[in-house]
Amino acid sequence: MSAEDIVAGLNPVQRQAVINCQGPLLILAGAGSGKTRVIVHRIAYLIAVGGIAPQAIMAVTFTNKAAQEMRERVREMIGPVAQSMWISTFHSSCARILRNHADLLGFSPKFSIYADKEQIALIKEVSRKLNLSPTMFPVEYLRSVIDDAKNRGVSPDEYAQEAGQVQNPKLRLVADAYRLYQASMKENDALDFGDLLFQTVALFNTHPEILAAYRERFHYILVDEYQDTNEVQYRLISTLAEPRRNLCVVGDDDQSIYSWRGAQIKNILDFESDYPEAKVVRLEENYRSTATILAAANQVIAGNRNRKGKDLWTSNCNGDLVSLFLGANEAEECNYVVKRISTSVRKPGDFAIFYRTNAQSRIFEEGLSRRGIPYVIVGGTKFYDRAEVRDLLAYLKVVNNERDGVSLLRILNVPARGVGKTSIEQLQAYAEAHQLGGWECLERLEAEAVIRGGARKALLDLRDMIVQWRRDQSVCKPSELCARIIAEIGFAEWLQKNNDPVQAQTRGENVAELLNAIELWENEQETPTLAAYLENVALINDDRLTAEEASRVTLMTIHRAKGLEFDEVFLVGLEEGLFPGQRSYEKPELLEEERRLCYVGMTRAREKLHMSACRVRRLYGQLKDSRPSRFLLEIPLALMRREDRNLSSDAKTGILQGRGSGVAKNSFAGVGGAAQRVRIPQKSFRSGLGTAKPGATVKAGEADSFPQGCHVEHAVFGPGVVAGVKGAGEETKLDIIFRDRGRKLLLLKFASLKKLG
Repeated sequence: MSAEDIVAGLNPVQRQAVINCQGPLLILAGAGSGKTRVIVHRIAYLIAVGGIAPQAIMAVTFTNKAAQEMRERVREMIGPVAQSMWISTFHSSCARILRNHADLLGFSPKFSIYADKEQIALIKEVSRKLNLSPTMFPVEYLRSVIDDAKNRGVSPDEYAQEAGQVQNPKLRLVADAYRLYQASMKENDALDFGDLLFQTVALFNTHPEILAAYRERFHYILVDEYQDTNEVQYRLISTLAEPRRNLCVVGDDDQSIYSWRGAQIKNILDFESDYPEAKVVRLEENYRSTATILAAANQVIAGNRNRKGKDLWTSNCNGDLVSLFLGANEAEECNYVVKRISTSVRKPGDFAIFYRTNAQSRIFEEGLSRRGIPYVIVGGTKFYDRAEVRDLLAYLKVVNNERDGVSLLRILNVPARGVGKTSIEQLQAYAEAHQLGGWECLERLEAEAVIRGGARKALLDLRDMIVQWRRDQSVCKPSELCARIIAEIGFAEWLQKNNDPVQAQTRGENVAELLNAIELWENEQETPTLAAYLENVALINDDRLTAEEASRVTLMTIHRAKGLEFDEVFLVGLEEGLFPGQRSYEKPELLEEERRLCYVGMTRAREKLHMSACRVRRLYGQLKDSRPSRFLLEIPLALMRREDRNLSSDAKTGILQGRGSGVAKNSFAGVGGAAQRVRIPQKSFRSGLGTAKPGATVKAGEADSFPQGCHVEHAVFGPGVVAGVKGAGEETKLDIIFRDRGRKLLLLKFASLKKLG
């Protein structure tokens, strides 16, 4: 494949991002600007034109969906040679490294990967051993503290030092819990998601020869969604990228919305400080949204100071104005949304409802149900979190890893086999007294009177079955082994016996679907092993929708909407204290993240965007008066159309009350009055919200210095962008869209323009 073939169809800026192969590169990819396409073409260019071996390229992203799409598209471009590339998530890449070197850290190559539920089970056990009050030390609090420490790259000893410095007795107990939790993880031969990254960095720090080997392998590293990286991910990537520094990061600082889980926006903002020789390419052409939606979103994000700055533009049509509905209460807001959906000619799957908090979904669920409109909530119970599925996965984990005590504890009495709470407590007490793992206790049941009676026989039978399954796993496919377990423990019969008919059928279908899922995975593997399957399941992190679910109205929090797009979007609950949330008033950086969240929600819409708020809202059991969100007030009136039925005929069209302070002074007065359509060019629109500094004045007549897409500044009209060039020589005219003064056709020789760098 030639260089021309690879860059064919890319716009000029995308081509720059593809062909700049040497040294550090920051690709600032605006919403809907085709970043995945750029990454795929860049990889193909490295291999086909640059002559780089596929195995010398490492590409990492955050979701399985993104990694799979990237792999498939690269394979389509350059063929099966792409198989030897590492295109995977951060966690998958680290798990792969650790499988090869786990013994150096005190783990076996078969280590289990603990997700949320297993983490919680282990933290409960840690709390019991330390006698921590569940009121003062809730399990979720301890889990979040431990996760945060690992995201920051802080070990138990380092956390204990931090706690000692602040002289806080509670933090010292948390430090004890963190230390015991990590010791228990090692005892169970298990790693959680935070460990996969944290332990990989620790491996590189303590074994420089291994780091050197991976540096020698990966000559080129690409990172997607760089704005979402945390401290330990930053250390991992920057460590691997030395000494060649062929690091390409792709991201959008305006879409950094995950600080609550450790993401550091400074990683992308400081990239040029970390790599002074870095090139920066801005992907600013949006292919997704209408010009009106984009203009409104750009006005909102312009309120942030801590950003790189981009001038997003689109060749799409103007489209409809942004709909604004100001309801009396949440019931009226819900009725508006449901009515719009029910009377539309669009299919339910074309709509999405975004809200700031999960608590807001209930009223929309009820409203859609009353109208018989099918919907799906993204973020509900995932398939692999369903009890019956987790039970069977626990069996498979115990077969794979005999040290996995958390999974063993889960299956001791599933299906019910007469092993009650008392018997389990006796087993745990024996294990603690003799410093044994759960499996070692089962092995001693015959020789020592740990447990007596029927429970003892049931556990011995379970032990014998597990021993046999372990012997057979080398000759059985994972699906065959799972089917054997289901049959030999009588799992299907137990589900029928212990559930009502409807629930039993649903759970039985989930069991059958698990077997189907394992078989589908096996068909894609050269050598399917149980360990590989369990790792695949543990690292699944996408809220994937089935074809049936995708045909329904989608309900989700805005955080979950990132990376998605819909024809028509409802962004609800835009009120002060809710969105932005009350906590964001405390720190400017939190308020900026709320604004980025609003920007993300708005830019998910392709064709229509509806925004709504209430004058009174009942939330968390309290009825409160509301004020319109400052984000609504930041959108020009000319881009909005009021749709609430109480809109008076003399609604204001001037400046919003409260504009400038960010909060309306008189509740909803004057918000989004009888707006006039803003003049947005059909062929091109740019917001002019960049932070570029003026360069030197370019002499009149040098038309080549002002190509289409060039950013300029005029002494009177201010900043703008060249939408087109007409004529030649002395008659050269520039068609310029100015941020604040609209579109103008200027004779170049008299324009006195400054080119923005």
